[in-house]
Amino acid sequence: MKEVAAYLKTSRQQVRKMIQSGTLYAVQVGREYRIPEEALAAWLSHKDGQGQ
Repeated sequence: MKEVAAYLKTSRQQVRKMIQSGTLYAVQVGREYRIPEEALAAWLSHKDGQGQ
């Protein structure tokens, strides 16, 4: 999650909120979240498609 937050230039808390709201897909492994590269790519392409 730390790498995704750095890539998106946001905080880990914001990434966690995105995961909990269902905006960004992640798999919980123990106490950590793992975000597949495909899920990040899909989120980025969806975000770009909305013109944000």
